[in-house]
Amino acid sequence: MSSSPSTPPPSSGKPAAVRLVELDGLRGLAAVVVLIHHALETVPALAEVGARPGVVPTGAFNRILTQSPLHLLWAGHEAVLIFFVLSGVALTYPVARRHAQGRRFDWVDYAPRRFVRLWLPAAASTTFAVIAMLLVPRSENPALGHWMTVTHPRGLSASQMLMEYLLIPKHAYRNTVLWSLHAEAIFSFVLPLMILGVALCARRRLSWLPVAAALAVPVITASPGSGSYLPVFTVGAVMGWAWGHNPAPVPERPRPWATAQALVCLLLITLAWWPGMGSHTAQRLANAVTLAAAAYLVHLVVRAGALRGLLRSCTVQYLGLMSFSLYLVHEPVVVSLRLLTQPLSPWWLLILAPLVSAPLTWLFQRYIEAPSHRLARRTGALASARFAQWSERRRSGRAAGQVGQVGEA
Repeated sequence: MSSSPSTPPPSSGKPAAVRLVELDGLRGLAAVVVLIHHALETVPALAEVGARPGVVPTGAFNRILTQSPLHLLWAGHEAVLIFFVLSGVALTYPVARRHAQGRRFDWVDYAPRRFVRLWLPAAASTTFAVIAMLLVPRSENPALGHWMTVTHPRGLSASQMLMEYLLIPKHAYRNTVLWSLHAEAIFSFVLPLMILGVALCARRRLSWLPVAAALAVPVITASPGSGSYLPVFTVGAVMGWAWGHNPAPVPERPRPWATAQALVCLLLITLAWWPGMGSHTAQRLANAVTLAAAAYLVHLVVRAGALRGLLRSCTVQYLGLMSFSLYLVHEPVVVSLRLLTQPLSPWWLLILAPLVSAPLTWLFQRYIEAPSHRLARRTGALASARFAQWSERRRSGRAAGQVGQVGEA
């Protein structure tokens, strides 16, 4: 995704390279929500809530922050669902665009490029978390709360670190946000099969079918995370495939009703936290509504121009540029700051965490993420060129063999 403004494509029968920059802005805001979520998890009463709807914290203000629309400000898990929908769009959209233009997508380029793009920043993030642990040892003081002591235990075993560098476990990372990159890696691996299924459904005008199946998963299993969140990615993939075949996926002007509907989606994203939604059945339905609201929000942002002024603003676009680095850097910062400021109220983290995370995010983006992105492109291009050379030599060898057989005959 580029940070340049979206422009309508020229009038032609085939889609031009329209950049969905509004999604960059949405990703940036989601990253900020995750930062706020983890800053508030240092408050012991809110740490008991975590990402588990139905748990009511002590204290009137904490209950209001949890069981009202204010929860949107720190809806970390819901923000990650938006990340996954956006990833489904981002990885499928270029494949669909090339398909619509009659061009073949280079999967040989994609595989090593995607591996480097994910793994190098993740490995650097793990290294950063380990360094933070060595400089500011973690504590088992129960007064710090569940998130600080149980979610971030002490200890640095070599075997556990190796698994973390390989993105093998889903949880128990030194930097716990990396569980989502485990899901991203799985989706990246199965992307060709995912696109095949989505394309076949689209050809038969059944694009609603994978979406309906994805929304049914949290109703049946009581969790949108079933199947390594592949249902969530699927919803994004369906949209990305449709938009890639659309000559004008982004309208010239926002629809007058788009932003109002987007605000309703933002409210519904927190449905699972509302009072009266504590029963098992209510939570199943609420999880489906949350996923549907997150997906429809992404749809409104692109296809109806919802929140365009905000999402295209320079500040939000900068957050989009920094979102991946902020996501990978902020949690070790939050944990270390809380350990260093134990005499202070944990609410100070709402100010301190962004202030300290901002320069570290810039450094990470400048010296880790951006070089990793460039290396990923070079690695993919090299792999594609080598594969093309190998294929050409193989064809030449076969042709020479056939000529030799004709000569002998």
